[in-house]
Amino acid sequence: MKTKVLGFALIIFFTLFSYGQDPIYMLPDEQRQLINEAIKCLNQKQSNCNSFFEDAIQISKQVDNDSILAQTYFEICNALDFAGNGEDHIAYAKRGLQLDGKKHPLVTNRLLRELGYAYSKTGKIDSLIPIYERAIYWAEYANDSSEIAISRIRLASSYKRIGNIKKSIELLLDSRIYVKASNDIHRESGLLFTLANSYSANKDDELAISNYLEAADGFLKADDKRMYAASIVNMSIVANDIGKHALSLEKLPEAIEIFKKNEPNSVLYCNTHLGRALYLNGDLNEAIPLLKSSIAEAIRLDNKIIENLGRKFLAQAYLDTNAYDLALIETSQVYKEEKERGVSDAYLNSLKLHAEALTLNNKSTEAVKVYKDYISTKDSIFTKAKEKEIANMRELYEAEKRETQIDLLEKDVAISNSQKTLYGVGMISFIMIAALLYFGFKQRIKKNRIAREKQEAIYKQEIAFKKKELTTQTLHLVQKNTFLQELKENLEKIKKSPELFKVEFRRIVMLLKKQNAEDKDWEVFKSYFSEVHNNFDVKIKSIAEDITEKEMRLASFLRMNLSTKEIASMLNVLPDSVLKSKYRLKKKLQLDKDEDLTQFLNTL
Repeated sequence: MKTKVLGFALIIFFTLFSYGQDPIYMLPDEQRQLINEAIKCLNQKQSNCNSFFEDAIQISKQVDNDSILAQTYFEICNALDFAGNGEDHIAYAKRGLQLDGKKHPLVTNRLLRELGYAYSKTGKIDSLIPIYERAIYWAEYANDSSEIAISRIRLASSYKRIGNIKKSIELLLDSRIYVKASNDIHRESGLLFTLANSYSANKDDELAISNYLEAADGFLKADDKRMYAASIVNMSIVANDIGKHALSLEKLPEAIEIFKKNEPNSVLYCNTHLGRALYLNGDLNEAIPLLKSSIAEAIRLDNKIIENLGRKFLAQAYLDTNAYDLALIETSQVYKEEKERGVSDAYLNSLKLHAEALTLNNKSTEAVKVYKDYISTKDSIFTKAKEKEIANMRELYEAEKRETQIDLLEKDVAISNSQKTLYGVGMISFIMIAALLYFGFKQRIKKNRIAREKQEAIYKQEIAFKKKELTTQTLHLVQKNTFLQELKENLEKIKKSPELFKVEFRRIVMLLKKQNAEDKDWEVFKSYFSEVHNNFDVKIKSIAEDITEKEMRLASFLRMNLSTKEIASMLNVLPDSVLKSKYRLKKKLQLDKDEDLTQFLNTL
């Protein structure tokens, strides 16, 4: 009897599995023609265009095949993605998802991706994570490696958009096996391109460059010149940021030639970054004219973003050639434009550049005012970013919890209904009942295991969040102290004209002394550091009871693997002072001359 029960359970399993493998159906010509008419109507900005979509749906409903109806909804969503509005896109995707996904798992997967695209276009990014997780489920149900890869890439991009870069990178790295299985070089290049974007956002610049270049090679082999150009442009931007402008000078002209055919804004973007690469390479006679022409072209195309970008690069070139008055003209324009747009990273950069130009043009009072705005804006952006990150973590946790509760409830109801029906059959159905109960029991164990794994994943996310928070707090301290040092240096320049700025200078110096004296940021850092590094302060004090607070700070920064230069910036001292402090700390911890201090601290 046991053999029969197991055999019946296997029959049920394989029946369910094969039920989900129905193929994608091609859309009949009549429905396709109606959808094409709707696209024409939308492109011509006519009214009541959705009536063509509704007619196509009604025709598909007359066919006794859910897959054709689902495919109709998918084709409608695809049309709306190019020619319609986001709300209609969302509405039709949701209608299509009301059908039984097991009859057409791949169409269901694609409808979910369409829903994700629509939410992205309408700015509803907080809903993307659960949508793409469901898309992955249906792709796995259909056992389609290619669709699994696409859905995982979309999920990774969504994590990047909400600020969880680490999760994005992990997903993309795990997805490479699915892309390899699809034998699609274009898709693999798309994954590498997305991975490079995430590495760039995470400041892993070398990894970003290598992945952009690998993606570019793949796109070239797949004969997609546009994506090849996009890859080398993104690579060049990162290369400029880390001083590898020779690579940008080599690659950017290729992208310009590709975009010249029909993408003037892309050509403009490339020329702007090429101008920066020339400036970084010291070719100012070529860089300045190119940046000027790029700004003029941006004005003609009414592209404010690239115009401001060009003005920033041009202003920096002017500052480096001591053309301070010309630099101030450019920074004033950018400052005005970005201020109207509101608080952003672009506005923050424009504040710093404008303050530098004001200072070098002996406009001391205005410079100090802009520097103050820079400090408050930087703190504001930092605070908002942290609040958003915490809110996203909370939303992810709640979504996981709701999904687990719903799945468990549905399983309980399904088992309960099955039992009521089967018990009524009597002794003849006993074997079937036993098989279903066994199958249900196995499913419940599996579901509980999944729920437990999800909870563990949430805990891991929380730990990762604390580690990221610690890193962010460290960087915040570095940036803050670097800025204070920079501000002091500028004030020393202003000090040369005491008759213009005597009273204001004293007041600002007092303000800086007061700010340096505050230990609020250090206390926040200590709290995160202790959580992440398992009571590091307690362990080190057990070795050296007389360790001072200043030495504890040094030990913590060394445990974070910060460089001597970074630590000097954190502590507002010279690098030589840090080296001397490291020597004294090593002696206090009773380490031998040959022992490495940082390695020792990493063992605690």
